[in-house]
Amino acid sequence: MQPTIREILQLSAMDAGRPQIVGGHAHLDRPVRWVHISDLTDLTDLLEGGELVLTTGLPLADGAQQARTYLTRLAAQGVAGLVVELGTHLDTVPEQLGALADSLSLPVVALARRTRFIEVTQQVHRLIVADQYEEVEFARTTHEVFTSLNLARASTTDIVTRAAQTLGAPLVLEDVSRHVLAFCALDTPTAVLLHQWAERSRLHDTAGASTAGPTWSSVPVGVGSERWGRLVLPAGTADTSRARMVLERAAQSLQLHRMIQQERDALVVQALGGLLDDLLSGRVGEETEAMARATALGLTPSSRYAPLSVRVPQRPGTDALTQGEADRRLLAAVRQAVAAAGESALASIRRAGTVSAVVSCAAKGPEQTLGAVSTGLRERLTGRRGTDGWAAGTAPASSSLVGAAQGLAEAEHVAEVGLTMPETDRLYRSTDVRLRGLVALLRDDHRLQAFAETELGRLLDHDARTGEDLLGLLRTHLDCSGSKTHTARLTGLSRPTLYSRLRSIEKILGVSLDSAESRTSLHTALMVVDAR
Repeated sequence: MQPTIREILQLSAMDAGRPQIVGGHAHLDRPVRWVHISDLTDLTDLLEGGELVLTTGLPLADGAQQARTYLTRLAAQGVAGLVVELGTHLDTVPEQLGALADSLSLPVVALARRTRFIEVTQQVHRLIVADQYEEVEFARTTHEVFTSLNLARASTTDIVTRAAQTLGAPLVLEDVSRHVLAFCALDTPTAVLLHQWAERSRLHDTAGASTAGPTWSSVPVGVGSERWGRLVLPAGTADTSRARMVLERAAQSLQLHRMIQQERDALVVQALGGLLDDLLSGRVGEETEAMARATALGLTPSSRYAPLSVRVPQRPGTDALTQGEADRRLLAAVRQAVAAAGESALASIRRAGTVSAVVSCAAKGPEQTLGAVSTGLRERLTGRRGTDGWAAGTAPASSSLVGAAQGLAEAEHVAEVGLTMPETDRLYRSTDVRLRGLVALLRDDHRLQAFAETELGRLLDHDARTGEDLLGLLRTHLDCSGSKTHTARLTGLSRPTLYSRLRSIEKILGVSLDSAESRTSLHTALMVVDAR
């Protein structure tokens, strides 16, 4: 931090002159960028702003009008303050100088004794250079910290936590829909930090005017149009440049982590797919070859085969070792459930949190087999430590192994959607999930989130700012298929009040609620909000 006028007055060289504050007392904490010594009456084009001007008083010696002109010019040039040495050209401070300094918000200090200005300059500039060195050192340390995190493949939570520790303040990573992806609360209670986060984030968005206290600092995370999040410092900061530097470096590390994670996931899918990958990719397309390899792996031949995918939610910030162990436990549970049902299967870890299988239905029909497997999964996964719910998906059974393997894509889709449905820990089919399932599956896609923000963002901003619940009214109206009569009956609003609020919604969103296409688009955006 640059030294302030108050700090400079405490330096030994300045203190020796017995400084007295003449005016501008309220601005003594103004930072000083440099010190300039001059007795010229006009310093126009010689100053850049932020300087502390030292003078022996000559510019103030020609009367009150000259003193007013001199101080007015200094204030217009943005100088930090003025120090006047008495004894050479002035014996006392000119009358009304204090009042003039106060009116111009310009700190003016008088030195009762002769002072070596060169010593003042040296001491102040030494502080300024030390401050600049400290800034360079802070930048170097920040660079080293985040470079080390990148090399260590640190998790998202680790990156956010280290950035928060560097700043000494809580930090939150949110997505484009303002949902919290990771955070570090430090000494702030988590309940306080995250209370009504989405609404508070909108009110403190630095892109617009803040009406709820100091503006929060934030930086986008992502590249160009692929921006997928925002790193937010939910507090005011005295040193905005340092905060900005740390936030930007953390944002770069988060983007690099995301890119590496995506690449690593792709490699894991390719490495662990085995026979199922060969079947899905078409490298094995003949039933004879597929059956030969499958039976060699322990699959019992059958007249019917059922595709099955089981998925558990992933915990944010889980390291690769922990995730690998969780995946192995899930694979073991699926195999045990199949064996308990008296059947065999080709099962493999398809990707983190997902196990897919082609189940042989030799002893029972597909429906009975899948029902028994689902019961076995419920016994082995539901309520177990380390498992936050699960969902299984299936697709139509096939008489061929190749055909059943091709149904795994649908089964995996259904299983992933099943985790977002109101009821988990069960088996889902494609008939159980439709548009809502598709939206839930794509809920983390930043393009879908951007669509929802475009459709409903202005209404969410309005509700956050005013405390109204027009979004709730819109939801009810859309659920009523646009029927105002039905909406009025469900909400208990009078017709004039309902019509007025619906017109307000149309005005805020810039759309017509009488349009079926508009209602469909808004309803889809609401599904995105619900899925998030």
